[in-house]
Amino acid sequence: MRVGMSAILVLAAFLAVVLLQTHHGETQHPMLYESITTQFEQDTASQNAIAAILLNYRMYDTMFEALILLTAIIGMQQFLPRKVDMEGGDKAFAEEENHEE
Repeated sequence: MRVGMSAILVLAAFLAVVLLQTHHGETQHPMLYESITTQFEQDTASQNAIAAILLNYRMYDTMFEALILLTAIIGMQQFLPRKVDMEGGDKAFAEEENHEE
């Protein structure tokens, strides 16, 4: 039951991301490079173009990468067996052997 619900949650998250991506398509103007390099000081109040791009323009990318990592960790905790599950399996196996004798 727990594994099934986790699988449904992962599939629902995947479908939500795909749906959002197709609904909010992004098209870039060919002169984007020139715009970023000439206006980054006014847009970001930074004197370093690399820092401006990484910290300001790529902020959402970094935030969503961290969210994906967190989702993967939570998903793995759901799929890995707990100690209670493993003990229950060992007890059931021992009881089955006792009934055969």
